[in-house]
Amino acid sequence: MFTSAILCCLTLGPLAQQEIDPAYRQGYEKIDQKEIYSWIEFLSSDELAGRDTGTAGYNVASKYVASEMEGMGVKPGNKGSFFQPFSMVRRQRLLNEAYLSIKGADGKEERIELKGKVGVVSRRDVRWKERWVFAGKGAGSDSDSRDVFHGLPVKDSIVLVAPGKGEAARWAWGARAAGARRIVVVSDEMARRRIGTRLPQRARYRIEAEWSPAGDDEIVYITSDIADRILKRWDTSLEKMKKSGGGMVLEGAEFELVVELKETIDKTRNVVGLIPGSDPKLRDEVVVIGGHLDHVGEHDGKIFNGADDNASGSSALLAVCRGLMANSRRPRRSTLIVFFGAEERGLHGSRYYVDNPTVPIEKMVCMFNMDMIGRNEERRGRDGKVTEKPEDNVDCLHVIGSKRHSLELDPWIHKVNGPIGFKFEYDEEGVWNRSDQYNFAAKGVPVTFFFAGFHPDYHKATDTIEKINFDKVTRVGRLVYSLVFEVGDRPQRLRNNRL
Repeated sequence: MFTSAILCCLTLGPLAQQEIDPAYRQGYEKIDQKEIYSWIEFLSSDELAGRDTGTAGYNVASKYVASEMEGMGVKPGNKGSFFQPFSMVRRQRLLNEAYLSIKGADGKEERIELKGKVGVVSRRDVRWKERWVFAGKGAGSDSDSRDVFHGLPVKDSIVLVAPGKGEAARWAWGARAAGARRIVVVSDEMARRRIGTRLPQRARYRIEAEWSPAGDDEIVYITSDIADRILKRWDTSLEKMKKSGGGMVLEGAEFELVVELKETIDKTRNVVGLIPGSDPKLRDEVVVIGGHLDHVGEHDGKIFNGADDNASGSSALLAVCRGLMANSRRPRRSTLIVFFGAEERGLHGSRYYVDNPTVPIEKMVCMFNMDMIGRNEERRGRDGKVTEKPEDNVDCLHVIGSKRHSLELDPWIHKVNGPIGFKFEYDEEGVWNRSDQYNFAAKGVPVTFFFAGFHPDYHKATDTIEKINFDKVTRVGRLVYSLVFEVGDRPQRLRNNRL
């Protein structure tokens, strides 16, 4: 709290202006709270079902923002199109359908359902049919002396190990060092942790072009009761085997362990617009403004509307477009507008964009990102008590990354803030890599991420429109509009101190 209070006072530097520059006042005044409300209302409506990657709701949202830009006169930013399509591989481990089949010498088959009792570390589909061996705790020897793996055919088998509590990860690698390639580890803790509690069957996303199933990690965690059920066929148990300290080949049975990996292709897209600059000599350079359009969709029958995350930032992007198109003169440099897809799945839309830019990276003067700009920050301690009240943060805005690449950028932010009146905070650099500006910075582009802060509704179904501070969204839109004009209009581009 002390740090925040100090930083909130550092608002107006020596360059701060108290009046709106007449060169862009006309567009500034066109950034309207009522219009911002209508945009957030639509983007966070139940009809869009949370705007998840690859869904109809996201596609409607992307068409909507493209249509709004087109209606303002913004030009398509990708070879005559507003859309930059890309595909995501959605990989979902079907943990609830996992099973282990054991067929004895008598031909009788036992099927053990593993729902709630299994976890997997592997990029591949688990359909293992090899022989099984039990290797005790799985601890190898640090010397040349014999250990539990001695004499066991570990290289051609599935190796079952039962380490002590807290040692699961360590002894899995002990089995790996002994030559095992497929390992089943008995660990109640790890099996249940790998399932996850928030989403029963999590999907992991990768950009399609870069996905490969390669990788050596093939580890399955099972609970101790499942291990005892397996060993019972050989008239033993985990407790007995641990006391003996030895290992054994589980002979006379055919195993099949199945934990299916379902892969689907989700087609999605970024939305890209371009406002050409007014100076023929400088218009090939661009100031980039962006924010993610997607959210997390629906879970357990509830729609996660994402009014703050990030209908607020997306609407502010449209507001900046409105201001730029309404002003009698454009900035000398062009403005590139990007609504990113798949941010919630790992910043994939922005990473795809910087790897496949519609404007060369070296022509990007800087990038301003807006993500979650519509609420007043509320913090709670571990005991649940409020440590920062939202009513104390009405005028506060986090500024992230503004001093990393260009020492000239942060003073410009303070300059244009004069008539807007934000109290800037610089205490959230920890979220630097959690939004889309990060991928531009990785390419050497000076960036700033504007963020109003966390609140109890973050990534919950309760992130809804009635909690939005529309005045704050309007002010952030005006701040970024002013920056686009100031930075885009200056004769010399921002100095990049990393180059």
